[in-house]
Amino acid sequence: MNPKVESLKKIYLFQKLNQDELLHIAEKIQDVHLPPRHVLYDIGEEAGSMFIVKYGTLQISTATSQGDDVNLINLGEGDHFGELPFFDGDKRSAKVEALENSELYELKYSDLNDMFSKNREMELKFYKEVTHYYIKRLRKLTNDLAYARELRRRFA
Repeated sequence: MNPKVESLKKIYLFQKLNQDELLHIAEKIQDVHLPPRHVLYDIGEEAGSMFIVKYGTLQISTATSQGDDVNLINLGEGDHFGELPFFDGDKRSAKVEALENSELYELKYSDLNDMFSKNREMELKFYKEVTHYYIKRLRKLTNDLAYARELRRRFA
């Protein structure tokens, strides 16, 4: 069993891909080691890859207008990050720092684009999963916003 394929299967972006498609992606993945306190990337940097956590703990943070760090989330084994600039071409919107020794899988956007240009069915499956994921997030955000507005109305 290929550990890279097994990691890919756990990520919503790749869940509908068949074994051959997953193997093709796994061939392109590079291993990355991060020692504790190493910053993988920072806010505003150019983006060229997404990452999957093989093991370790990473902190994703952003900064306030005063420059204070705000921890958004800690990620561990099986989590992924860094995919947003693949979709919108924007720069990094958060800082990623290893909290302990960590191993990642790196998938370059250029490799993903190359695979998609050769396999449109694979691309369609990928974007369909992305659409479903972000619709779920949008619905949750809409519900959370409605709840926050109701609380504000009740206690204002």
